[in-house]
Amino acid sequence: MYNLKFIVPVLVVFVLLFLVKMFTPEPTNWDSSYSKNDKIPYGSYILYDVLNDLFSGEKVETTNLPFYNITKQRQIENKNIIIICSHFSPDELDAKVLGELLKRGNDIFIAANSFGEKFIDSLRLYTNYSFFGGFDSTEINFSNPNLKRDKDYRFSNGSYEHYFTFFDTSKVVVLGTNKYDYANFIKFKIGDGNLYLHTIPNIFTNYNLLKPGRDYIFKSLSYLKTRDIIWDEYYKEVNKYQSTPIRYILSQPSLKWAYFTLLFSVILFVIFKGKRDQRIIPIVKPLANTTLEFINTVGNLYFKQSNHKNIADKKINYFMDYIRTKYAIKTSTLNEDFTLILAEKSAFEKIEIRKIVSIINKISCSTSIKKETLLELNNVIENFYIKTGAYGK
Repeated sequence: MYNLKFIVPVLVVFVLLFLVKMFTPEPTNWDSSYSKNDKIPYGSYILYDVLNDLFSGEKVETTNLPFYNITKQRQIENKNIIIICSHFSPDELDAKVLGELLKRGNDIFIAANSFGEKFIDSLRLYTNYSFFGGFDSTEINFSNPNLKRDKDYRFSNGSYEHYFTFFDTSKVVVLGTNKYDYANFIKFKIGDGNLYLHTIPNIFTNYNLLKPGRDYIFKSLSYLKTRDIIWDEYYKEVNKYQSTPIRYILSQPSLKWAYFTLLFSVILFVIFKGKRDQRIIPIVKPLANTTLEFINTVGNLYFKQSNHKNIADKKINYFMDYIRTKYAIKTSTLNEDFTLILAEKSAFEKIEIRKIVSIINKISCSTSIKKETLLELNNVIENFYIKTGAYGK
């Protein structure tokens, strides 16, 4: 028979610890991982997810190996290589391979706060951190007048004031600067390829992709050609844990808690001869819906590429989905019956709805459209949204 004087206190303590942990909200993880697998503020889950849209459906692949290993397995030609990390420090062999990839016509985009000696020696450049002004914010802009915004982009809540202090001006094109006119985005022409270096990797993360200045990210990546992407995961900070599973588990708060809970459960299993209760699965709140913002962002990118027909089709599809969801009206055939039903349910003028239907049918039958037609479509649809209260509910 069990000794209840010993078992009951142990159970009470364990239950209290479990309840405290379960109802205590997890603090936000502000670590800079830059990994495509992380949805934390400074992960790159969102950026990786939209790469296919940014580069018009081109293939996106991930590598967890040094580029020296990859080039031993296959040829890499006509690719865009994207590397985002805190400190980019390839070894001598990797630095040499990256140079060869550039000479063969690949473009490499690297965003890092600092760069290793073996990499920067051949490029003759250095970085620094500014101690002027705020430590966790910066104001930056592009040098290209076509990309430059009248008011500087402002990014905050992170490590941002990194910049280049020295580089060979005869070989470098400055693409962007901070408010002190220090370069933070530069380009090297090496062989048939281009090397783009950015000193603020925190900009290209989930946190800033959900902020109003997100177009800075897309403009920066617009320097890359539309072609297949190789996304690097090898140089990320999280990569150092890959060779030691227990170190990775202890580095993550949730996994660490689960690990010690498992150890304690094993002890209880021994005490109670295998008798235990199943842990309740906590409710995970769904991610915030940012679909509309995402559509606006991608639409702006297509608009700059003058792909008016593509933008119009997407805007029409979204409008039709809204009509089906909001008013429960079939949208397979846009005719007079559709116009009358929509006018009745939305209390919107019939003549305006006929104008929308006419433009949509005209675009659907066309293989390409002019900018003016796209703008007209946008105006009539936005007018419908505003007057029917779509934005106010």
